Amino acid sequence: MKIGMNAKLGMIIAVAGLALSSAAQVTTPPTQKPAPWPKETPQEPVTTRVETISAKEALEKGLLKTGDEAKKAEDEKNAGQPNAQPNAQPKPAPAPAEPAVTKQNAHSFFKEWERDGSGNVVRLDRPLHWAALERNTTIPADTRKKIETFIEQRRQKVEQTVVENIAQIRELDSGVIETFSMSDRTLLSKVNNAAKPFIALGSFPSELKKADLFTANNIQVHQTIVDDYRRLLIDEMKRSSGSEDNKQANGDYVARGMFFTLADEARQVYHWMLSDSAATAFDRVGTFGLAADVEPKVKDLFKQAKDAKDDSERIAKMREAVTFLTPEQTKALVEPVVRQASGAQKSSSAAAPTEGQ
Repeated sequence: MKIGMNAKLGMIIAVAGLALSSAAQVTTPPTQKPAPWPKETPQEPVTTRVETISAKEALEKGLLKTGDEAKKAEDEKNAGQPNAQPNAQPKPAPAPAEPAVTKQNAHSFFKEWERDGSGNVVRLDRPLHWAALERNTTIPADTRKKIETFIEQRRQKVEQTVVENIAQIRELDSGVIETFSMSDRTLLSKVNNAAKPFIALGSFPSELKKADLFTANNIQVHQTIVDDYRRLLIDEMKRSSGSEDNKQANGDYVARGMFFTLADEARQVYHWMLSDSAATAFDRVGTFGLAADVEPKVKDLFKQAKDAKDDSERIAKMREAVTFLTPEQTKALVEPVVRQASGAQKSSSAAAPTEGQ
């Protein structure tokens, strides 16, 4: 019995020992006290003293400058700066914008076309578009000088196109524009095809715009001037035929006016080419290979053209003469004029002093 009690006591002591050992292993060690923050060095209090003086005293001490002195100091300061602008003047106000031109007010920007004693518009001796420039008051003087050069170049292009399309220009100059009817589809197609090479040169005002010689206002006025001349021609055709109230006839007149505008520049240049050819045509008539019965008639007309008293009569005789010529013979007649003009232009350019000479 004693032995059993001792055994139980031993077991209790062993279990107690184990429990104490486990408790000793999980106990947290005491926390170390952190070092204190360094103490701030005490600062002496600062006392700010505010002193006020009058404007008079500030001027006397040189602390304040008058208006003139301040401006002078600023100018001296800016004098050493690379982009300084001493005594800079205020920028002038921008120029007023170009007045807008509309269909309603465009007529106030050009000179009206002249009429003859019968009230008909006076016929032009130069292309309509070129004549319209003279009446357009929206074109500045310095731009007009540049347009003169443009026209010289334009004429050379038209002349070359005439030579390359001599059959087409003869068709347009045959009187078909003044007589064709919209109801004749065959003739209308023929006129359309004849005009195509010259339409391809580009609209005159549009080409000026591309060359930076025309503004939107210039174009608006220019087109109004051209349309006004065409309207006067159409009114004249109506009066002369007595068909003002005939709608079908009026449609024909409008179409003729349209084709007149499209072909006018090429026809006028062609007439000038014929006129320039008159000086040598009589002497060259034998080189064109004319038929025996035709050559005397052509030779006589060439003689009359050469002796004509003015350019209008000269052109009329030359136009009559080329009706007896084929397109190729007509080309042989006028082509030397184009070559001569192109050669003169090249010689003039070559003779012009280059920059620095």
